[in-house]
Amino acid sequence: MDANPSALSKPGTISQAGDSYKKIHSIAKQQPLTIVPGDGTFAVAVLQHDKLDEITPANFFWFKVKGKHSVKKVRAAYEERADAHCVFKFDNSPISDSTQMRRLDFMNDSVIVFTAHKQEVGEEEMDPANPTPSSFAPSRTPLQPTNTQLPANPSPLGMDIHAAPVKTETANMSLYEVSENVTPPANVRIERSPRPYGLVVKNEAKEEQSGFSQYANAPNGFQTPVDGEAPANASFVKQETVARDTPMDSAVASPAAPEAKQPSMNERFQKLISEGTPEELEAEVKSCQAFLGELRKPLEGFVAQNKDAHHWVAQIEQLQKQNVDTPTIIGVVGNTGAGKSSVINALLEEERLVPTNCMRACTAVVTEMSYNHSDNPNALYRADIEFIQASDWEKDLRISLKELIDANGQVSRECTNPESEAGVAYAKIKAVYPSRTRDDLAHSSVEDLMKEDCVRNVLGTIKKIEKSQPEYFYRALQSYVDSKEKSTEDKSKKKEKGEKKQMEFWPLIKVVRIYTKAEALSTGAVIVDLPGVHDSNAARAAVAQGYMKQCTGLFIVAPINRAVDDKAAKSLLGESFKRQLKFDGTYSRITFICSKTDDISITEASDSLGLEDQMSEDWDKIDAIEKELKGHKQEVKDLKESKGVFTELINDAEEGIELWEKLKDQLEDGETVYDPSKKRKRSAEPKKSRKKAKKSRSSSDDEDEDDFIVDEDEDEVDDEDANSEAEIDSDSASDKGDPLTAEDIDAKITQLKDDKKRARRERIETDNKIKEVSHKIKALEKAREKIDTAMSAICIAGRNNYSKGAIQRDFADGIRELDMESAQEEDPDRFNPEDDLRDYDEVARSLPVFCVSSRAYQKIQGRLQRDKAVPGFRTAEETEIPQLQAHCKKLTEAGRASNCRNYLTNLSQLLNSLGLWASNDGTGLNLTDVELAAETKFLKLRLQKLEQSLDKAVMDCLKEMNDTLAENIFEHYEHLVELAVAEANNTVGNWHRKVNRDNRALGGYYWATYKAIVRREGVFSNAQGTHDFNAQLTEPIIKHLASHWEKTFAQRLPRVLSSFSRQAKDLLTAFHREIELRTMKTGSGSAGVAMLGQQLKIYEQVFATLATQMLEMINGLQREANREFTPVIARNLSTAYDYCANESGGGCFNRMKAHMSQHIDHFRGSMFSESCEEVKGLLLKMCKQVSNQMSEHIDVVFIRIERDYLEVISGTQLPGQTMPKWERHMRAGVAKVIEDRNQVVMELAQNAAAKKVEDAAKDAPQIPGNNDHEGGDDDQSRDRSPAPQVKCEVTNNDMDLS
Repeated sequence: MDANPSALSKPGTISQAGDSYKKIHSIAKQQPLTIVPGDGTFAVAVLQHDKLDEITPANFFWFKVKGKHSVKKVRAAYEERADAHCVFKFDNSPISDSTQMRRLDFMNDSVIVFTAHKQEVGEEEMDPANPTPSSFAPSRTPLQPTNTQLPANPSPLGMDIHAAPVKTETANMSLYEVSENVTPPANVRIERSPRPYGLVVKNEAKEEQSGFSQYANAPNGFQTPVDGEAPANASFVKQETVARDTPMDSAVASPAAPEAKQPSMNERFQKLISEGTPEELEAEVKSCQAFLGELRKPLEGFVAQNKDAHHWVAQIEQLQKQNVDTPTIIGVVGNTGAGKSSVINALLEEERLVPTNCMRACTAVVTEMSYNHSDNPNALYRADIEFIQASDWEKDLRISLKELIDANGQVSRECTNPESEAGVAYAKIKAVYPSRTRDDLAHSSVEDLMKEDCVRNVLGTIKKIEKSQPEYFYRALQSYVDSKEKSTEDKSKKKEKGEKKQMEFWPLIKVVRIYTKAEALSTGAVIVDLPGVHDSNAARAAVAQGYMKQCTGLFIVAPINRAVDDKAAKSLLGESFKRQLKFDGTYSRITFICSKTDDISITEASDSLGLEDQMSEDWDKIDAIEKELKGHKQEVKDLKESKGVFTELINDAEEGIELWEKLKDQLEDGETVYDPSKKRKRSAEPKKSRKKAKKSRSSSDDEDEDDFIVDEDEDEVDDEDANSEAEIDSDSASDKGDPLTAEDIDAKITQLKDDKKRARRERIETDNKIKEVSHKIKALEKAREKIDTAMSAICIAGRNNYSKGAIQRDFADGIRELDMESAQEEDPDRFNPEDDLRDYDEVARSLPVFCVSSRAYQKIQGRLQRDKAVPGFRTAEETEIPQLQAHCKKLTEAGRASNCRNYLTNLSQLLNSLGLWASNDGTGLNLTDVELAAETKFLKLRLQKLEQSLDKAVMDCLKEMNDTLAENIFEHYEHLVELAVAEANNTVGNWHRKVNRDNRALGGYYWATYKAIVRREGVFSNAQGTHDFNAQLTEPIIKHLASHWEKTFAQRLPRVLSSFSRQAKDLLTAFHREIELRTMKTGSGSAGVAMLGQQLKIYEQVFATLATQMLEMINGLQREANREFTPVIARNLSTAYDYCANESGGGCFNRMKAHMSQHIDHFRGSMFSESCEEVKGLLLKMCKQVSNQMSEHIDVVFIRIERDYLEVISGTQLPGQTMPKWERHMRAGVAKVIEDRNQVVMELAQNAAAKKVEDAAKDAPQIPGNNDHEGGDDDQSRDRSPAPQVKCEVTNNDMDLS
């Protein structure tokens, strides 16, 4: 059926199908249908409105219709089915609701395809054939503008002010195109301005513009929205510029069909902000940074002479300086020997970057690793080594000397014990002062040690290292970060005379920063290798603890064979650690890494993991292979013995041939010769010449025979044997027998040669058999190795899964226990242990656990070439290092996306304001001075009201935050202080118990440990773990406050900030509506105010971002505050610590314990109250800081709002003045840059959409019989095209409307 030609003359119809329609048509027809089109029946496909980006056959709804049915009937059926209010497009163009189906069958196959588009709230339908709203609620006639330049009568076009916008080709809006119900007077003509930033409207009678004309030049991306974003009473009709009296039908039926609307720059920003991936957001930010440089150029030359130019350049510079590349700090912790340095090396794809040593602890300092952005080929590996300040080393040195020097003024005898406090201090001091003897140290003061040049020259400095190769870099770095107090050097080796001992730097280093081009770090992750949590060096352990609270993420490393029961796993995932997580609200920070998964025993693992059944078949194969191997090896052994026999036979034959040939020579010389075997009786085995034996053995190819060495003694024996034989020959002349003839000798030689040949042939056959059996052995061993690898892989995977589950369960159970404790104490009467307070399965799943083998990964990647292959790993993924690398990059996504969204939101707001300013040509509004003053006064009053309301919202938010803290935290203080006071004496009693050697956790300390604790103000770490007197005293407070603290900062305060964000948005929306209504009544500035309507959504994002930023600020400050309970206790106990540290002599330990008990008993009533009040003050200060920050941000937003609205309502020029030409050109330049950018964005979007359709069509298979006939004209080919038939029972997407 041909399309009716009469349709071409009707508005709202399409004259022919374009390429895009043909492509989408072919895609839709791939769907098998139950509809059989033809004979007046049509199959209509509608691409769903929410699937416009996914053009696949499955995303079409199908309808069966008659040729007389209209588009409106199909659309109504679609809307009912899709439960959405939509408009239809045909070939990317609006289509009239009255168009019948028979007029749209351009492909002549009775199949018609539409695309559905969601109609936004506030946007009403507009039929292109009848430009009146298809439906609208009755409303009163709006007040007519009082501006004398505007007509008082309604528009002859019959359009209500609520009419939905119509999109046509003209990119810029003229004066009357942006005004409601406005018809150009007869004396007004519309022309395209030669200026690059839009259309102007000239009034020939007055040579001046109307009150709206100053916004007619707005850049395309910043004009009043035409897609329903603006309020209904500010909708506009954007149409092709036509003569005043041109009929509407003619105006709509333009020769070329309107193009589909492409997203403007602001729309692109909004879509990216809501849907963009981190990579897409970063690419857009990078592109926008270059665009901002172009945007500055028209303004830079006028900064000194124009305050507006100065303001905008400052705004652009501020945005250019906004940092979007904030690092994500990931700390890596673990006990000494946990393998964390090896894991980091594998993570960074380096064989050795951070030092590793299987004999001692290597990580002596904090080491940060981040991405190297340098392109210098000689600085591919860089490091900055930052040393501590002199004051820090002096303080550390004083404590270390006190630990080292005993009461007699000599170096403690415990200094040789590296686990003792004196041993730790001695290792540290000797590392820095290697030339000092024990006597020197005993008589040295802190001042003397601080004066040494080698130390003073490095303190407070930064050492830089730059290398092109990792091995050179490693060697240069190792001397700084490697501790050698547990040196493996052979003590028996004496140093050469005069050789000077080298100073070590690790005690003086604050941090080492390494920069390398590792892919895992490329997205902003910074790996921090921390000293061992229980390292023998107390300073290193303290640094590790300090870094834990600063890290965004925390990787905990423990060997998998001890991961579940290891001390690190128990302590780091123990009660205190999980309680700290509740305070910080940072469950997502933790990642557990089980290292050394290649260290496994197959037998033990299969037994303990219950894998016997799964591996029984493999064990049977192994047993069969072992049995076969045993048989083959025995066979090889037998063959080698046979080979030895054949070798002996060959040797005997060679000796015989040599002897008989000698006899033959003698016979030929005329001598009488006899059979040598009859000269004398010989042993059953003839004695061979040793040299001959050596020669025969050396020529043998039997690899298993021993090497023979002939020495002088053997030569002497040979001589003796020769003499003995000569004597025997002379004494046995009577036994010679008959003389030999030549025939006898030849026969004997022939016989010996035959014997030799047979023996050699047998030996060759034996060799071949040995090789054959050896090949079988190698094949069996390879098969066994393959099975071993598979079994190892099964065991490794089984143990990995078990370990992951066990660690996650332990983590979730620990959180459950803490929750139950808090719930029971909070409300004992209503406590029900069966009720879960949170989803603990989700808590378990939220803990990422990776079981990795860095050694296997390095080997698979071609590194560690001197090491043997690691069994059980066939691919890199089985080592889980690639998964850990991906996890490392994923941890950065949230921060990266947040920073980019904030940047694009600020940029969108700036461009809207700047575009509004640039569109003002300087004539101002056509109002009298009195009217202008009145409008300005009205606006300023409303702005003042808005400012006061926003300030009040901030103050209300501050009050609500304070009330939340008081209700959920402060009111519990009194009870918590009572608990701590009651428990204090029991805690001290545990310190002073007798040491329980079997269970050190029961309490009690040795004198040396107790002394070390009080010297360090109550905190000390050694091999038994961390000992913290202050934390133990505050334990009752921390324990019972954890859940209240978590709820406050994880739930209640975020709700307060969200409420503020909504309130601020509502205030701004109400303000804008009030101004909008005012402009409607006065008829001045409506277009500009409508343009400001776009800003509402942007400011909504600004307020939401502000709430997020304030929440991040609160979390950072509260993490500092919740750690301040114990420092207050330490201050209150400082005099007791000093007293105990200075005690010496007989009975000093008892005096120390007695004084500590008395001091705590005396101060317990006040120090816990002081501790709580300290934290309360910090929290109230936190609220005030947050409030001040919010006020500053709100003030910045308000100033921008004030500037924009004053620009629109009051204008920038005084009455009667004209904007200078240079300023008009400056504004025009800015507008052109924005317009050019918007055009580029729209073209990119259009190209992307076209490519997506093209790719979809290209991927779609060709359907035989659809317009692909060869020969004949096109019409005949179309006529022969069969309609699509039913192939399967797909009924859910088909609807019969006939």
